[in-house]
Amino acid sequence: MKFSLLALFALACAVMAADDIDWSKVRPMTRMPQYWRRLPKDLLKQYLTEVRNMPAGARDNARIVNGYVAQPGQFPYQVAILSTFPTGSGLCGGSVLTANYVLTAAHCVDVSNGGLVIYGAQDRTVNEPSQQRIAFEQSGVRLHPNWNPALIRYDIATIRVVSPVTFSDRIQPVTLPRLSDVGNDFAGLIGTVSGFGRFSDSIQEASAILRYVNNPIQTNLACSVRFPGVVQPENICLSGDSGRGACQGDSGGPLTIVRDGTTVQLGVVSFGLALGCELNWPSVFARTTSFLAWIGENSDVQLLP
Repeated sequence: MKFSLLALFALACAVMAADDIDWSKVRPMTRMPQYWRRLPKDLLKQYLTEVRNMPAGARDNARIVNGYVAQPGQFPYQVAILSTFPTGSGLCGGSVLTANYVLTAAHCVDVSNGGLVIYGAQDRTVNEPSQQRIAFEQSGVRLHPNWNPALIRYDIATIRVVSPVTFSDRIQPVTLPRLSDVGNDFAGLIGTVSGFGRFSDSIQEASAILRYVNNPIQTNLACSVRFPGVVQPENICLSGDSGRGACQGDSGGPLTIVRDGTTVQLGVVSFGLALGCELNWPSVFARTTSFLAWIGENSDVQLLP
């Protein structure tokens, strides 16, 4: 699951219905500005040199398939979000905050008319017994007031579903960082990204099956070398080593670590390199520790001290 330096958002061609989703019309595509066109010429030259020097077959092997197919119930906090728009419907990821709320990226829902949250899915295209599918309305979408789609900043949102989900062994809330974690960059820890997004630059469709990858979390300084002037303190980055990361369709999904046996969400998938998802560039996320107070005010989650 890697992404392009557009947001990792999958847009479909037709409006979906809760009980009649034509998944064949869900196509990953992006809505966000192509930052790579504004990268300095020397950085673009470096990037293109790296691509030319990649070993034969490397681009086919360096992607989320370098990660894993998730086991059923492995990520009980993961959701798939189908948003309706005037031009069609879109696929994003998200995470369970509480029975009433999910957390996602602002660019997934900023012009949404509402949609559907799919909980407990291993295969999002099949209405599995483990799944619960609950609608949300436009009035239930809360965007960060500083969300800037032109710069992909403050890319975070909460969604209130129309009725609470019932927790099960396949559906559980994620744990947010503690308030005392504010200021911790978490660099060097192994982060996990999960989602239903594309798993190859050569495959246009999003994955039907939930997948995940593990890679080290970077310092923002190291990430800024790849994205100069783009990465902000409110972002957190995952290394793109071995071509692993997020891709279109993974937007809004969780970046997590395991701490003391508990899964903690550190980020929300936001953007990556526009030239491809398999090219060893970092994945960039909204940093949840930068938004804890806002998340608490725009959901019913209880923050930890």
